[in-house]
Amino acid sequence: MALKIRPDPRRPSGGYAELSAEAGALPETEATVSVFDAFSERFLGLDGWQSDRAEFGPYEVVRDGDRARLVIGPEIVNRIEEYAALKIRVNRIEAELSWPDDVVPMPGAARIGGLAVARAAPAEATTEATADTKGLLTGKLPDPGPGAPPPAAQTEDPAPEEQRRSRLPLIAGLSALALLICGGALAWFLMQPPSPPVVADRPEAEPTPPDPCRPEALAGLDGLPFAEGRALMARCGARVTPQQALAALEAGADAGDADALLLFGEIYDEGANDDPVETEIGLSLTPSASKAAEYYARARAAGSAEATRRLERLCPDLRAASDTLSRSAAEEYCRP
Repeated sequence: MALKIRPDPRRPSGGYAELSAEAGALPETEATVSVFDAFSERFLGLDGWQSDRAEFGPYEVVRDGDRARLVIGPEIVNRIEEYAALKIRVNRIEAELSWPDDVVPMPGAARIGGLAVARAAPAEATTEATADTKGLLTGKLPDPGPGAPPPAAQTEDPAPEEQRRSRLPLIAGLSALALLICGGALAWFLMQPPSPPVVADRPEAEPTPPDPCRPEALAGLDGLPFAEGRALMARCGARVTPQQALAALEAGADAGDADALLLFGEIYDEGANDDPVETEIGLSLTPSASKAAEYYARARAAGSAEATRRLERLCPDLRAASDTLSRSAAEEYCRP
């Protein structure tokens, strides 16, 4: 059976592809898709390529004349390289084809920012050394105090005048020696190296707390209670992969968490696509009104008032739909 693939015309930016086959070969209203890489001989799964077969979906099948069409999303498109030799199976249809180069992944990638730690500059301290050198040299003898004996000239001096004059060169020599000693001491003091500045102890930097958005932390999203996982996804944004977000969402839904069931319904609901899990992380599933109604009903049963309001908005469209799947969903989930 011929199976054709092309970019989804409603999403030209990438990340989605349209599979089509003859309407008679695909009579069902929903279909699952499996992808087998002929080169590596592995199947595509939620965590990458694996040895066991994995199926994505179910996807809603839409009739268009003699063709049946369904749209697959980034969970498949973002993992396949152009011209890859594949074997794609849609329900009972299986076809070997080369992945076209015009079906491209969703643009954009997670940005990792880094943490910068500011360190304080060391305090500067300066010391000033001052020195005052004072000296008083004189050739005069101190003045005698009151009651001191009179000067030698006024008393009888047995020494002759020549002896008094011979003392003057000795006094001058001693004065010159004293000047030399003081000058040498001053020169030695000025030639001493300055004292090293006193440096204050550098404060120890506080340890950097671990990054909550590191890859190993995000890898365990599905093991957290959904409320904690939802808060971590809102904080880390695009650093969370769609596969990690989907695993956390499935774990919360399996546990019966009302918020997880409500978010599943919003992702399937084409009229509700403003949640950060879709707009920032990029998790997207093929729109299906019946699937949205199913998850809204489960969230309502778990106690979500918002799910009740969304189901009331969706039910009139389900009742008015022409396909059997939508009317069946209305009968099952739109009852009070």
